[in-house]
Amino acid sequence: MIWQIHFPLLNNDLFELASSQSLTAALSDLGDFAVQLDYLGVENAPDWFHDFRLPENVFTRRVTLHLDNTAVVHAQSVCTVDSRWRDVLDCGTSPLGAILFSGSLNIARSPIEFTTPPDYVLARRSWFEWGGERLYLVECFLPQIANFSKKSSRASSKSV
Repeated sequence: MIWQIHFPLLNNDLFELASSQSLTAALSDLGDFAVQLDYLGVENAPDWFHDFRLPENVFTRRVTLHLDNTAVVHAQSVCTVDSRWRDVLDCGTSPLGAILFSGSLNIARSPIEFTTPPDYVLARRSWFEWGGERLYLVECFLPQIANFSKKSSRASSKSV
């Protein structure tokens, strides 16, 4: 998989949504937003981050993000097994973005990178650093996101 910091031109309808700093905030503006916790625990490091040379086992939080009861994004966050990020990731069905962008943590974020993986319309990833430790995040857009991103594009063009 090739990751790039330039947004792929294949789907301009997703540009505004996928390039937003907080996907939680952007999705919340499009409908009834909910988080479904799919997994929390230790597992093998996912392929999404193979080029970061993570340890074999990482602490993982996998969620499905929903708009109006429709699954639109699969997201996965990972950190080292002994990281202070574990407490942040153990937030149940609360949106991780609400914590990351609350201003309560002194964090830095890498540039967002994009790719077009099989089974998804688009994926984006980045890492956050807090106290010298990193949290890696990937967000994969399901085809159903098109129903909501088109609404966003129409609303933006009407307000101009």
